[in-house]
Amino acid sequence: MSKLQKIDFMFELAFNKKLPDFYEHTHHISSTQHLLNSTSIGFPDLSNKIYMVCDVPSFLNAKLKPLEASCGFKSIIQHKGYCFNLENYTDIETYIKDRFQSKKSRRVLRSGKKRLETCFDITYKIYFGSIDRDHYDRLFKRFYRLLELRAAEKGIVNRNLKIWEYYLSRVYDMIISKQASLFVIYDDDKAINISLHLHVKNTVFLYIAAYDIDYSKFRLGHTNILMILDWFIKNGIKLVDLSKGNVGYKKQWANIEYDFKYHLFYNSSNIMVKLIALWIAKKLQLKQSLRNKNVNTYYYNTLNWLKTNNKAIKIPKYQLVDHVKLPEKKTIEPVSFREYYDDLFLKRIIYTALYLSFTHVKDLNVYRELENTHIYYLESRKKVQKLMLGK
Repeated sequence: MSKLQKIDFMFELAFNKKLPDFYEHTHHISSTQHLLNSTSIGFPDLSNKIYMVCDVPSFLNAKLKPLEASCGFKSIIQHKGYCFNLENYTDIETYIKDRFQSKKSRRVLRSGKKRLETCFDITYKIYFGSIDRDHYDRLFKRFYRLLELRAAEKGIVNRNLKIWEYYLSRVYDMIISKQASLFVIYDDDKAINISLHLHVKNTVFLYIAAYDIDYSKFRLGHTNILMILDWFIKNGIKLVDLSKGNVGYKKQWANIEYDFKYHLFYNSSNIMVKLIALWIAKKLQLKQSLRNKNVNTYYYNTLNWLKTNNKAIKIPKYQLVDHVKLPEKKTIEPVSFREYYDDLFLKRIIYTALYLSFTHVKDLNVYRELENTHIYYLESRKKVQKLMLGK
């Protein structure tokens, strides 16, 4: 019986900085300069195995080693990917003007960042070449929590969380050796957005990103892209890969769309192995055909619902209305909402109110009615608002 062995091309390239043994070298399709060269000699022994190299991106030319006569090979397109070609850009402004044609779209793009800085004490930091080990450990603990909360909100399973200890053990040394970087957005000293990037020469792979769901209104994902692209351009990065998934904003930002391919290697002299390999190829082609018709979207939505038993976080219905003044002090109690963890939705609702009113968080006081704990009052220098949460 043949054994299928899967190899993640992008993981090996970006994380382990090496090529699977089937390839001599790889380079950008617009360049002849090698990004990586093979560290192995010869071709893997196929015997009765079938190797499937997943996620080979078409923006890279992955040069195969000479195939032996008995080696069967199939290349099957799977998924779309997106990336930034920064080759001809010297500043972020030029890229934005090229990518977002209207002044209105550029204004909307920047509004989240501007409003974020209006409502909170925001700082930005990229760690590349140095980071305090204790701070790194705290950041990764926070990183995990952000991913965990986002997965809970969506009612899905985040596969990165299953191997988080592996990432934790590897990435610190990669940052120190400039093989990886972390970009962090801080509200005061709290990380509210973290993204991990893997560097291979002048190419960067945006590997994992997470944000605090309480700040959803502020479109942190766009601010993250805006800030890191600016840093990448200033530091000579020529290509930034966004990979697959989350198609909406990637299509909006990226200037290159490419195909991922799966490469099958098998012993064609073994009839049984050959038939199984051809069946796998047909199965992959069918999956891509269904993917092209968006059937996969419905499938994975249903699968995730079944896996999580529909435990996605639901934001309750609420009303927020202007109020003349606060009730009597004896009928309400102050709420330290910045440290409020009982309900994940409360801070999000309050932060959304800050966004809409251009109010800094330090200028806001929040109170809760003593007799009805579903009613809150938001008091700022501008006005008082009554917040009524649905039960």
